[in-house]
Amino acid sequence: MTEIMPQFIQVKLDRAKKETTEEVTKETTEKVTRYYLLNILNTINLTLDGAMDLLGIPEADRPMYKYLLKKK
Repeated sequence: MTEIMPQFIQVKLDRAKKETTEEVTKETTEKVTRYYLLNILNTINLTLDGAMDLLGIPEADRPMYKYLLKKK
């Protein structure tokens, strides 16, 4: 039992590290994409959908970015 416990703890630590890394990566990606969208909208005469087309944002993610842009 004592041999299994350290392995169990390590598995839990590895899983927590992976989940944290994925959350940070997702949050950073959303912030960067929001920043790009704002820059495109402020410098080029495009609609929001046109800017999202330019960045290749999938249809499934567009409502989230529309919401994020309304918050500012």
